[in-house]
Formats: sequence, C-alpha cells, structure tokens
Amino acid sequence: MTAGMLSDDTFPSQLLEIIADAVSGAMLVYDRTDAIVFASPQLKSFLPAFSVAPVPGTRLRDIFGTLYDHGGYWPNQPEPERRSRVGRADWIAGEIASLWKERAETVVQRGTDRWMSLTKRRMPSGFGICIFRDISEHRKREDQWRSDLERVQVTEEILDSLPFPVTVQDRNSAYVAVNRAACALYDLQSEQMLGRRTTDLHSAELSARVDSINQQVIETGTAYQIAEKLVRPDGAETAVITRKFRVGKPGRYLVVTAMEDLSDVVEAGLQGERLLTGIEGVDFVHSDLRRQGDRPVPVRPAADDIAGRRILLVTGDTSVENEGLPLLLRLGLDATAARDPQELQAILAVARDTGVTIDLVVIDAAMDIACLELAQTCGIDVLVFEAFQLHRDLVKNITRHLRNPPVVSEPVDDGDWQISTEPSIDILVAEDNAVNQIVFTQILEGFGYRYAIASDGEKAVRLWRELSPKLVLMDITLPVLNGFEAASKIRESEEFPGTTPIIGVLSPAVEGDRDACWAAGIDDVVMKPLSPDILEEKFRQYLGETSRAWRQDTG
Repeated sequence: MTAGMLSDDTFPSQLLEIIADAVSGAMLVYDRTDAIVFASPQLKSFLPAFSVAPVPGTRLRDIFGTLYDHGGYWPNQPEPERRSRVGRADWIAGEIASLWKERAETVVQRGTDRWMSLTKRRMPSGFGICIFRDISEHRKREDQWRSDLERVQVTEEILDSLPFPVTVQDRNSAYVAVNRAACALYDLQSEQMLGRRTTDLHSAELSARVDSINQQVIETGTAYQIAEKLVRPDGAETAVITRKFRVGKPGRYLVVTAMEDLSDVVEAGLQGERLLTGIEGVDFVHSDLRRQGDRPVPVRPAADDIAGRRILLVTGDTSVENEGLPLLLRLGLDATAARDPQELQAILAVARDTGVTIDLVVIDAAMDIACLELAQTCGIDVLVFEAFQLHRDLVKNITRHLRNPPVVSEPVDDGDWQISTEPSIDILVAEDNAVNQIVFTQILEGFGYRYAIASDGEKAVRLWRELSPKLVLMDITLPVLNGFEAASKIRESEEFPGTTPIIGVLSPAVEGDRDACWAAGIDDVVMKPLSPDILEEKFRQYLGETSRAWRQDTG
C-alpha cells in the first residue's frame, strides 16, 4: 500500500470486499495516522454499535469510543461483566495499542454463546489490517471437546475410586475397561487385562460359564446377578455378589460387571453362603481365580490353521521387540525380529536363498519407509502397526491377517491411487504417505468398508466426483493441492454444501490447523498416529450403524 491509495477513486475497495468474502469475515484497513482507509460492509454484523460500516477517514479512537459507549463487542451484556469493565479512556488506548503490534491475535466474546477472532497485522509502511471472523461454532466444538475430555477423566476417576471391582467386556468377551479394584481382585495390571478375553485369564470351566452369561446378557438385555464364593489368585477366599448388565447401542453392546465384595462381612465371622441364603433369584457358585504358578497370563493358543506360520517383526524399538516377540511366540507362531533396513534385507536374502517362506512382515510404523519397500519388493504380505497397539490389537490383527490375507486387485490405469472393484465406495482416503496408506487399508478392510486411496489433493477431488463416497478422510499435508484446498474444492462442488462428511487427519504439532480445517469446510479432525478405535467412533458418528457391513460379525 502507498499513500496514493488513500483516495476513494484509486483504493481497490472492491478487491478488498472480495477478500473479506473469501475469508468469511470482515476487514478493516487503517493508515499510520489511525484513520480508516477501508471498512468492508460485513463489519456492521460484527460491530452492533454501527448500523453501517465506518466510512473512510473515520478515526479509530472514535470507532472504539462508540463501541465502548454501546457496551463494547458484547452489547447488553450482564450487569456483573459491565461493572467489571475498565474505564473508557484505558479501554480505547488498549484497543488502539493492540492494532500497532506487528502481529496480534485476540478472541473476544460477543454474547453468551457468540465469539469472534481479531487477526491484526501492521505493515512496514504503517498501514494496518484487522480481520474479523465469527468463531462461535469453533469455540463450541472446543468447549465440547474439553467437556468430553473432562467427563471421560471424571468417569475414569470415579471408576477407579469405587471400592468394588468393575469390568467392561465386548461381545467377544474381551476386556475394554477395568478399574483398580478389579485389577487388585485378579492380581493383574490393567495392561495385562485390556484386550484379553476371559479364556486368557481364567480356567476353561470358569471362562465358559462367564462367556455364556455375557452372551445371554447381550442377546436379551436382561440384567443378571449371581452370588459367588471366590478363591483369589493368592489363595484367599471371599464372597461377592456379581451383577451384569448391558450398555451401549445395537451392534455396540457391552457387558458391565460389578462385583460387590463381602470380605468385611466374611472377616467378621459370617459365612458367605449363610449371608446370601434367601436372596431370591441368586445362585451361589464357587469360582477359582488362581492361575498355575507365577507364569505370565497366557495368550490364546493359535489355531491349527496359523500355528507355525513365520512372522518377521521389524522395529528399532528394543522395548517393542522384547514385548512383541514373546507375544507372537506364545501364540504358536515362528517369529524373529529385524532392527533396521539392512538387517531386514539380510534376513530376506537368507530366506530367499534357503527357500524359507516368510508369511508376514509386521513393521513398526516408526521405521523407515525402506523397510516397507523391501518387503513389498519380495512380494511378502505386510502389516503395519503403531507401538500403542502392541498389547491391545497386534495379536488380533496378525491372526485376522493370516486367516484373511488381502486380495490383490487388478492394476488400474492410474498407478497413484487404489480403488476397490465395487461400483461405489464408503470411504475416500486422501493420503500420500505409503506407510499411512497401508495403515488406512488395514483398518478399513478390517471394518469391512469399501474404499479408495488418493495420493494427492487433486486426485482426491476427482475421485470424490467420480465415486461419491459417504465420507472423506483428508490428510492436510498433501501434494498438488493440500488438504485444505481439496476440502474447499469439494465444498464448492457440492450441490448442497456439507453433504459429504470430511474428517481432517492432522499432525499434533502444527498450531492453527484446526482453525484452517473449519475455514475449509472440514467437519471434524483425528490426530496421528491413527487409532482404529477413534476412526471407528468417527465412522459411527458420521455414517451411522447401518453402514457397517462388518457389524453383524464383529459387533
């Protein structure tokens, strides 16, 4: 900007109005004397004190004075807030001082549930720009996330503070939540229970009874209670009343088990059987929680169809190797590890020369992409995992992968994207990283979704037009068009904007990406590293229960 741009005839007001529209906000431009050069018409919707936008030549001091006299940015605000405001002169001086900063970002409240952001820039020439944007929806989402997080934390604290054991199991009898009292009862850490099934923790007789009751509760929805005389893992005996009930929605039912420990009563000299006699509908049974010796909790033995299969674990993390290999060996698999691309290449070469078949290469997602390329070059099936999946999902994913190897599709014309052979798809994934593409593929195939993968933003927009997916997973760091640009183009092309849910895939360290997502029309975000559980919840939220072909089989 130059001084000659101040005249009404030469100043590009129409261009600035277009820019204001593009940023979905209002724009205020002022010179080095704090006089208004340009104010977009949208400004009156952000400053209720003005029925029309301020005219060029108006001084900033006068604008802020009028704002203060009409209640500031929040007119008609409650009396307590009004009384706590600073004096008129100090408020005006503070607002003008913030506009003289080289860069400033402020958020102000406009009402009980309305918020706006002010992005301020002062140019070397002395001219300044302030952009007003309504961020009420963004703020509500942030507040909802914060509320949800606090609710989860409070729920966990409540469960852990309960004096009696509580466990939650899915329809496959795998433990998905346990509190401290439950861990103390079973004499196990939570990590040793989560993801394990009843058969992994108890004798065949006890696990069969527990699984049968759990299945009955899931199928009928009828609560169940039973009186038990327990033998703890340390040999001590106690009596409990165990209650089971169903929670969740169809296809996502869980069984909550609460055990009221009667140890204090028993220690006082009363017999558990006599105490519980006469409680209508309650049977008294004996349950032995002891395990043989001090051996670790066993992993379910492999079925004959996968026992002895050869697995190569690739990880540079010593702790992952030390914990992962015993898991695979106890599963009945023949497993070894490679720590870097060179060691992987050497093992693959030896296997090739000796005629040994490697059934699956399991690669830590933190490893170099060269590991993935080496396995693919040898034509070996690959499974990529994140370290946090080690105890909860790795054994399950390997078992499923060996029993249901992915089908190799015929090559398509465009070698940079993959697409299922179905005429329409459920999920479009925009991801350029080869490792993440495999992670998405394994997650979506495990859930039973039809999907396509685009390696850049331009192809993502083209595939969206051609395939009409029900949902788009959009990485923001794409080549050609980044994720923001691709999402904006999709929104511009929709007959009814917002029809296709778009979920942004973000790296956790980049500040401001969430704001850019909302501005681009992205509905929601997930963070890397990718979690199947979080993706599953997003799919349930945006696609609904009926869209999952896999739900009848896996719950």
